[in-house]
Amino acid sequence: MSAISNFADAQAAFNARLDGAIVGLQTALAGLTGDIARLNALIVELQGSVGQITPSDQLLLDNLQSQAEALTVRAEAVSAALASLDLLTP
Repeated sequence: MSAISNFADAQAAFNARLDGAIVGLQTALAGLTGDIARLNALIVELQGSVGQITPSDQLLLDNLQSQAEALTVRAEAVSAALASLDLLTP
């Protein structure tokens, strides 16, 4: 085997690993997106419920909103990273 064919084999193996990592990120991003949607729906449901909200209930709502915001920021970062990878791929 020549140095070029050895390099090509090694690069093909690396590309396969990279492809697997990207698929994993895409799967994780899809999961985060679903989590965010469920959290947002729960927030809307809880905020729309009739009755007085206790301070502890308000704290629960505030925590849910904070969690949803944190998940959204993480999902956007992953999405931006994937978009950057797309720019590097011919």
